[in-house]
Amino acid sequence: MASLPILQSTSASASPETLVRYFIQTERDYVRHLAEETPLDFGTAFHNAQLPKVHDANCILDAALPEGLSPADALAQAQAHFAEAGSTLWHWVMNPSAKPDTTAPLAEHLQQNGFMPRTGDVMHLNRVPGKIVEVAGLKIIPSRASFRHARMLAEEGAEMWSEPTMADAAMMHLDDPHWDSLLAIRESEPVAHVGVLAVGEIGRIDDVYVAKKYRRLGIGRTMMGRALEICARSLFKHVMLMVDPKNEGAVKLYQSVGFNKVGTVTSYKRKAD
Repeated sequence: MASLPILQSTSASASPETLVRYFIQTERDYVRHLAEETPLDFGTAFHNAQLPKVHDANCILDAALPEGLSPADALAQAQAHFAEAGSTLWHWVMNPSAKPDTTAPLAEHLQQNGFMPRTGDVMHLNRVPGKIVEVAGLKIIPSRASFRHARMLAEEGAEMWSEPTMADAAMMHLDDPHWDSLLAIRESEPVAHVGVLAVGEIGRIDDVYVAKKYRRLGIGRTMMGRALEICARSLFKHVMLMVDPKNEGAVKLYQSVGFNKVGTVTSYKRKAD
């Protein structure tokens, strides 16, 4: 892979807090292709009764309490909304632009009622990566070019969470015109996947996955290089992703191709039954 001279670093033009807000805004675009969107007084609900155990498809984003509404009433109304929709509310994300006195009491109440805080690190591309040497022997194609192989890889990923419908959710993204994804194949076997979501001037890299038997071979780095090529061609002003800080291998990979941490996003996740 050649260097990416048109992929410019622009982190200095936005504060870390602004970059985190930008990333949370992309979350709405990421989940709306999976679920029905309903505005509520205290946030936006996304639900899909066909994917009742897929957290991304059943959540509330931009949560904040309006004047006169208690945290208990907000939670009760939210649970009633999801029950009526035939699904389960799995997690909440607070509105990053709201005043703390409209979000902190809600976050505290959620934790008192079985929703546990989970933090992800938001990373931003802050330097132009150099040449990324690709692993030989891979055929990298658009995921839409082989739904069969894409499905095979999605099903392996779903096994990790013991939830088969996560594969259905992964395949639904392929119908999103703003989602550009790539699939790596070796000897007719799916090896890896990566996707880029376009949200205005922001490119969000997501769903970076390497099949279990092909890990630690540099394939993840190869796929990241191809994702950055997509971002370069799209002339995104900001390129971002989120990672579990406990996933040290992924963090090191992203740092090695030019990303650095700019902040965190905390969601409040319901304990699984």
